[in-house]
Amino acid sequence: MKLTKIDPPGRSFSRWLTDDEVGQVLAASRGWRLGGDGSVVAGTLRKSTIAPSLAALGAAAAANRWISRPAVAGSDGSGPTHIMWGVFDARTDAEVATLVAAAG
Repeated sequence: MKLTKIDPPGRSFSRWLTDDEVGQVLAASRGWRLGGDGSVVAGTLRKSTIAPSLAALGAAAAANRWISRPAVAGSDGSGPTHIMWGVFDARTDAEVATLVAAAG
């Protein structure tokens, strides 16, 4: 399986990030890669699937409160997305994969 490097999105954190963009930020921070089937994969030799997609990773981040957003998005879709780095970084890759699977 060919793995592709995941770069963080070009948009600012001061904007309302989509689930896909949140997944990009989290995956890029851990050095995870994107598999050929669109899944998020950790490791280069011993590959383990973290999430079925970047959007699933972002949705799990919201469900597990690794990110916070305003209750209602602004009319233009903007609003701050804040990533709780301490809460996310405290989880191992295996814990993240388990929590993503439970949220999906």
